[in-house]
This record gives sequence, C-alpha cells and structure tokens, in this order.
Amino acid sequence: MLNYLPEQNVIVQSHNRGTAHGMLLPLLQIESQDPDAVVVFMPADHYISDEETLTGSLRQAAALAAIDRESIYLLGAEPDQPDTELGYIVPGSRSKSEPSPVLRFVEKPTEAGARMLLEQGALWNVFIVAASVRAFLTLFESSSLAAVMPQTRGRRPPEIDAMHRKLSSVDFSRDVLQGNEAMLRVLPVPYCGWTDLGTPPRIATTLQRLQELRVGPAPQRSPSGHLNLADQYAWVEQNPGSEGRFGRVNLHA
Repeated sequence: MLNYLPEQNVIVQSHNRGTAHGMLLPLLQIESQDPDAVVVFMPADHYISDEETLTGSLRQAAALAAIDRESIYLLGAEPDQPDTELGYIVPGSRSKSEPSPVLRFVEKPTEAGARMLLEQGALWNVFIVAASVRAFLTLFESSSLAAVMPQTRGRRPPEIDAMHRKLSSVDFSRDVLQGNEAMLRVLPVPYCGWTDLGTPPRIATTLQRLQELRVGPAPQRSPSGHLNLADQYAWVEQNPGSEGRFGRVNLHA
C-alpha cells in the first residue's frame, strides 16, 4: 500500500508507547531531512460530513504555521451539542475565523460542565495539529521527553526499535500540550459534522445516522476525487450488489 513512497519516508512505530512517542519519532526523522518543514498531524479515528470545510481550516492552519514558526496550531471544531465523551479547548477569544490563544483543556466533562463550556465558546479538540518542525521539537523539549530526544536523533531504525521497548507510555495531549498553553493557538473550524470514532459505540452511532440520512443517489466524490469510507459504506448498504462501484466495503469484520 505504501510501495510508492521512498523507504526513508515510511516511519514505523514498532511498539505502542503512547501518542507523544508516536509523534516525536517521525518529527526527528523529518528534522534530519528537512529542518524547515511544516508538519500536520491528523488522526484517522474520526468522521466528517463536510470535508471541504475542515479542509479549508486545515489549509489555513498549515499556512499560519508556515508564517509563525514558533507556535503550535490546533483545530477546534464548533460543537453542536454538549458531549461528555470528548475533549474541549477553551480559547482566549470568540473569533470564528482567526486563531486564538489557548486558555485551557478540559477532558470529558460532566453534562453540566459541557454546557458551561459551550457557553464559554469552547471547541471540540479534534487532535489535528500543524506547526513547524522547530516549534514541535521546542514543545517536546519542555516536556518529559526532553531526555529521550538526544538518544533518538541520528539513530537507525533497529536502534530506535530497541530503545522504544524500554520507554514508558506518554500521551501527547495530557503530558505535552497541557502546561505549554503559551505556545498554542486554536483555529476554530465552522460546524462540519465532525465526530470522534474512538470507540465501537461511537462508530455504531455514526453508521446508524448515516443509514438514516443518506437515502437516494450515490454520494458524489469531492473535488479532490476522494469518497470517505462512511459514504461508501452507506451506499453499499442501501444498494445491495453495488460493491463494484467503489470496490468492496466491509466494516462488519
């Protein structure tokens, strides 16, 4: 699947040691090839109904990171309801289109707490982050991973693999971002139908909503030529025998 990429561009974290180590490893590899690069981290466990809106905000964040190479830019989705299972970013201003300082993070609040956060203009933390390599590494240098960085720089994959076996798990959001709010900026994303798919119940709920909403002709591809997996699933479920149109889609395994 990744055969078209140069071997040095495929970076594998052989052992799960948390999201912070999973981000630091490729950052150090990228630094060795292009220390002036701008990097965007995007998790795969979410669904977005309006991909073009999110794409526009993502491009804006990358452009801002290319200009302001000292800051970390996070995307914060505009909520449509108080959700007690998500993380929130409290911005320093209520601008709908410009980045704002980050005041604090709140993880999985109570329902009353979530309603209060929405009144304060809080945004859902979608864990999409853009910044220069320099800014990211400065952020890590102020965290508990500072001692690991000199040991990892310049090492070959087998050496890194052996070292990772001994590392403890470190969470990027909790152990790196929190406490470094001065370096962070949050860019509001207009409502785009974002939802987290981090747990089986949330996946089931999202698929159920898609089955209820997506009735009619096959969804159109976006201008970029991509059709997201949930749209494919909904179309195949509603049109038995049509798998050949998009290729076989199997989410039941």
